[in-house]
Amino acid sequence: MAFVNSCSKTGNRLKEGTVELKLSECESGTIAGDNLKLCFNTVVSDSRCPTNVVCIWQGTAVGRFTFTKNNESSTFDLSTLDQPATYNKDTILVGYKIEFVNLHPYPQNAGNSIPDSQRKAEIKITKQ
Repeated sequence: MAFVNSCSKTGNRLKEGTVELKLSECESGTIAGDNLKLCFNTVVSDSRCPTNVVCIWQGTAVGRFTFTKNNESSTFDLSTLDQPATYNKDTILVGYKIEFVNLHPYPQNAGNSIPDSQRKAEIKITKQ
């Protein structure tokens, strides 16, 4: 699926390995001659169990991302939990594996929302 992204800021530090992206921001870079850009568009949901609460399910965070390789873009959702048919922790697009490692910060208290300005996605990108 094609998508023209509107990330607010773009840095130039995307590389193979792990990168942190602030919500609504992008990182760009060149890997193996490919011009790449990865954007963290939004938090779709965050049902992770707060650290001081006992839950029957650990919960998951789902983020929406846009990955662009040489001006060809794809938008997709990834989860911090891999549960086939429901949640995918990673995807492979145009020769790159993209994995949602974590969403920071982790919820501390029930009922307290995390401001968007504090949200960061930890993403691992690997050339296949």
